[in-house]
Amino acid sequence: MALVHQVGWEPNFLVRSPWFWPLKDAASRFQHLVDWPTTRDFDRLYEELTQGKEVRPLRFGDNVRRQDKRVGGYVNLDALYDARITKHGEVPSRTRDWHDLFNALCFATFPRAKLALHRRQYTVLEQRVGRRSTQLPGARTREQDALTLFDEGGVVIAVDAKAHQALVEMSREQRQSCIARVVEESLLDPQAPRDAVGGKVVVVPFGHALFEHLIEGLRCPGGCTQLLELADASDERPRLLDAVDRALSQALSDPTRFVNPAQCAGMPLSLR
Repeated sequence: MALVHQVGWEPNFLVRSPWFWPLKDAASRFQHLVDWPTTRDFDRLYEELTQGKEVRPLRFGDNVRRQDKRVGGYVNLDALYDARITKHGEVPSRTRDWHDLFNALCFATFPRAKLALHRRQYTVLEQRVGRRSTQLPGARTREQDALTLFDEGGVVIAVDAKAHQALVEMSREQRQSCIARVVEESLLDPQAPRDAVGGKVVVVPFGHALFEHLIEGLRCPGGCTQLLELADASDERPRLLDAVDRALSQALSDPTRFVNPAQCAGMPLSLR
């Protein structure tokens, strides 16, 4: 069920939670607006922030309509959400909606990872839905569930090699306790990598539904927390986010990862 928003447009929404920090550069482009940004604003944002990153161009278009999902009684695969992104370079979007605004901000901040995620979602869907299918499957596969959980509520625990080695050698309970401590210590300055377990650890919120709940001051829904080793756990925000985007894109393209929601259950977090 979609979240019913009580909060209208606020150009300075970043002050509502320290966990908005990954979106700071993208959201700052909208701080001069007195009303909600349009899909044209999303287009310009994406073009500006991905310049020089060698990612495919994207535009933000109208949301998927019910009547477009079928042609001649058959499922119109090309009109579905992940196909629109993967095949046509167009992100279906609603305006005046926090959920889709945060999705656009995430595309601009993590373009490689978001494209890899939807490319994989489309691949799974294409394998399940043929060109002569008369209806969509009644439920997602476990792989689709895992990918959706991460897209909506994902959090990256980005670590350098030393911290990664230490964490993977811990028991599940020890790892949860360590990460929870890092999250608590990060509240005053979440974007700064913390020295923990012999290396650097930084918590990077990713899921756009997670951000949507933060704007309303609500407890964040359960999502998919992923441990991600970085070659460069830089203290500089642009470099750190670029490293996360690259590493996450590789992880999302790995057929052995994100195959089951159980892979997401190791380190639950509660951001606030």
